[in-house]
Amino acid sequence: MNLGFTRILDAVLGRGESAITVPALDGAFRPNRRLDEASQRIAIDHPSAIIAGPGGLLVASADEIRRLDSGGVWSRVHKAEGAISCLGEVGGGIAVGLENGAVKIVGGRFDGTRFEPAPEARCPVAIAGIEDCLYVCHGSASNGPSDWQRDLMERNSSGSIWLLEPISGGRHRIADRLAFPAGIVADRETLVVSESWKHRILRVDRSTGRLLDVPLGDIPGYPGRISQDGKQGHLLSVFAPRSQLVEFILREPGFKRRMLTEIEPRYWVAPTYRAGRSFYEPMQGGGVKHLGILKPWAPTLSFGMVVRMDENCLPLENFQSRADGATHGIVGAVRHGNSLYAASRGNGVVARLEASSGNGSVGP
Repeated sequence: MNLGFTRILDAVLGRGESAITVPALDGAFRPNRRLDEASQRIAIDHPSAIIAGPGGLLVASADEIRRLDSGGVWSRVHKAEGAISCLGEVGGGIAVGLENGAVKIVGGRFDGTRFEPAPEARCPVAIAGIEDCLYVCHGSASNGPSDWQRDLMERNSSGSIWLLEPISGGRHRIADRLAFPAGIVADRETLVVSESWKHRILRVDRSTGRLLDVPLGDIPGYPGRISQDGKQGHLLSVFAPRSQLVEFILREPGFKRRMLTEIEPRYWVAPTYRAGRSFYEPMQGGGVKHLGILKPWAPTLSFGMVVRMDENCLPLENFQSRADGATHGIVGAVRHGNSLYAASRGNGVVARLEASSGNGSVGP
C-alpha cells in the first residue's frame, strides 16, 4: 500500500502514528514511591548528568562537575566554560558535552582533546566511552540540548550518533534520522540507544550504525540516559511521562505553531522536568487537584522513573516518583557500590537507594 495513502488512512482512523493512546503503567512499570522513599536525598543545583567510576560519583551541576564525598558533601572537580549537557568516561578522563555543542575531555590520557560543534552535531545529550572511542548522541540538528521540548513539539527526527576518536581527532556519523537519541551504552559489538520521541530502545551495530532490533518499545514515558547495571543489565532513566493530551497536541500543527510562537515555554502543553509550580501551567485545575491536594494518580506533565532492565533490555522493575512526588525529571541513574543513585533535575536532588530489604531496596 502507498505510504502516503497509509498515513492519510491512519489520520482518519486515529491509528498508527496518528494514535493518541498511551500504555498504562503496569507490570514492570507499575506505580510506586521508591524514589521518594530513598534512604538518602542529597541536594544539588540543576543536575544534568551523573556517572560513576573509579574517581567516585560525579554529577554535572550547571557549569560544574561535582564529586560526592563522604557525609553527602559535594566538592568541585571541574568548572567548564558553559552549561554541561552530558558526561561520559574515556581513557581515564571525563568526556564533557557542553550546551554550546562542543565535546571536550578533562583528565586522563586525552586531557585537553576537544571536538568543536558541527552543523549536524551541536546537541550532545549522551556519551559512551569504550576502549579509545567515544560515541556521542546528538539529539537534534536544529535545537540545542535544553530545547528538547521544542524539538518534541516540532516532531523532529534529526538526531544522530557520532564516533569520536581522541587519538586522531577524527569523527564520523554512524547513524542519523533518529527521534532525539538521549541515551547510549556501548559494548564490544553493539550500541544500546534510547530514542525518546519514539518511546523505544534500539540496538544498533557499533561499526555501521545499522539497526539490529528494537528490544523495548512503547515505553509509557520519554526514555533518556542509559547506564550499565552490573555486568549485563542496564538502568534506564525516563525523564518525563507520556500523556494523551500531549499526544493529541502533537497531531495539531496549527495549535502547536501558535503555542510555540505566542506562549512562554514554561506554559506549553508539553512534558517537563517539574510541573505544578504555577497555576498558569496547563492541567493545574479541575480534576488534577481536589480540595487543594494533588492526587498521586492525577494527570501530570512530570514524574520520575528509573527502570532496571536485563541484558536483553527487558524491564524487570522500576523506581518511581508519582504526580505528587518530589523526585521528578530523572536525568540519569547509576549503580555505585551497593547503591543506586538517581539525579532529579526537576527537584534538584540526588536520591540514593540502598541495596537492602525494604521499600527502597534495589534489585540484585
